[in-house]
Amino acid sequence: MLNEKRKKAKIVSFEIFMTGVSIYGISMVVMQLCLPVESQMALLFSYFDLIACVIFVLGFLHHIVREKHRIQYLFSWGILDLASAIPFLPLFRFLRLLRVIRLTRISHSTTELRDAIRRDPSASLLYLMLLLLLLVYTAACVGVLWFETNDGAGRIITGSDALWFGLVTVSTVGYGDLLPVSLGAKICAAFLMFAGIGVFASLAGFLLEPLRRLARGGEKQITARDVSAQLDELRELLESHTESMNRHVLSGRLNESPNIDEEGEELEES
Repeated sequence: MLNEKRKKAKIVSFEIFMTGVSIYGISMVVMQLCLPVESQMALLFSYFDLIACVIFVLGFLHHIVREKHRIQYLFSWGILDLASAIPFLPLFRFLRLLRVIRLTRISHSTTELRDAIRRDPSASLLYLMLLLLLLVYTAACVGVLWFETNDGAGRIITGSDALWFGLVTVSTVGYGDLLPVSLGAKICAAFLMFAGIGVFASLAGFLLEPLRRLARGGEKQITARDVSAQLDELRELLESHTESMNRHVLSGRLNESPNIDEEGEELEES
């Protein structure tokens, strides 16, 4: 039962991440539709929408590999996931709101969401940092393009240049082919640098953990998280056992009450 709950925790963490990406993608489409078609800012938002489409395709492939009933998934949620990931069809993006319905079906209450996150905090933290990196990257690129366009001496004045500058900056490569001139663009670049350093350092630690276990011979290390999960499992088993015992006692009392009434009536007649 504990392994099943851990698997559900991973599923819930992934669905929370995909729900966040869904809201992000819909926001990009709305911003793109509100801007003039030929503007560079609209072009930049279209690039971000394309990034969301790539994430949705990867999520679709993840479901194909993970699902036991692949045919059933393909002809139910799979069609909607694939349709919402098709580029250059903005109206299909609003199908991503169905992710919220899927999340509510998997986890019926906020308590279950908290329990799932608590059971697998490493995956939840990884998804959260990736989502924050995507948001910071988007905000920084938009800010750089905005400040550089409004500055007379700005060099980053196209959507593709802003996207490339953000990618080079967040990866801490720094080719130097594009440099911000305005003060606001430099501040946005600084935030993007710190976000990239923090996220990539955390991601490296997360990816190195399986290698550490492999170097130790694959032995399982008992952590405080495992002990806490075992205690939670024991508490839930005790609560379910107590509830079943209470139901049995209550049903026994209800079954005894008619017999007591019949015995009382027989005594009164005698």
